Amino acid sequence: MEENTPLIYEELSYKIIGCAFEAFKIVGAGFDEINYHKIFHHYLTRQGLQAKYKPTAHLDYLNNQIGDFEIDEIVEDKIVVELKCIQTGFLNDNLAQIITYLKLLKLRLGLLINFGLHKAFTKRVIFDAKHEQNTESWDKNFFSTLEAKNILDEVVSSVNNIDNELGPGYHSEIYKACFKIELNHRKIAYDNNVRINLEIENIKFNPKTIDYWLVNKALLVAILAGSEKPRVYDIFRMRSYLRRLNLHHGLIAFWSETNLQLFGIYQR
Repeated sequence: MEENTPLIYEELSYKIIGCAFEAFKIVGAGFDEINYHKIFHHYLTRQGLQAKYKPTAHLDYLNNQIGDFEIDEIVEDKIVVELKCIQTGFLNDNLAQIITYLKLLKLRLGLLINFGLHKAFTKRVIFDAKHEQNTESWDKNFFSTLEAKNILDEVVSSVNNIDNELGPGYHSEIYKACFKIELNHRKIAYDNNVRINLEIENIKFNPKTIDYWLVNKALLVAILAGSEKPRVYDIFRMRSYLRRLNLHHGLIAFWSETNLQLFGIYQR
């Protein structure tokens, strides 16, 4: 979530960005991230800034450690800095990563810096800890055709527990780790390495392992996260996977930056 106005930590941000520009100017284009990071950290400290290099942070869920993170820089205990060296613009995963760090550290401002192009590119990322109303959307006939209603209730309860404990804004892998803990705690059978065998007109393909979960051999579940809402692609592939697995009911649990969204998918 980008900040519009007013800017927070404006002067400190400019100093950090200035150090990034200097680091790129000295190193030049085409080197590894570690090279830029070392000179960038050197310029931060030369500016007299308190910069923590590669500090760690941890996240627990129900007394289980689900995340052990190494953060690139924390400057003046106010700004999280995450460095990249990629030949593209910033990706959604980059935004999710830095927002995760901001949530963990209870900080508001992050800076993404990319050294992978012809100059250093930067992006300010603001995280405001707010939780908007959760939403649900269910396909017609989803409930009338559902036999494993108790499994759906357990899955939805698990997802809501995760949301109550963590809230929105984390990376999808964190929610998946929590979902696994919930299912194990409830002793619900699941397969999170579902393989689909594909054969069309006597042409056989290599089995496809999907990142959706098959719960109690009845309900296909997708645990996703992103900025606003699921991609249309994720809904279409849910329908495709259901058809190939000869199943009829799927659930998408999607955490945006501000809320939890549930989508019940019915595939005839």
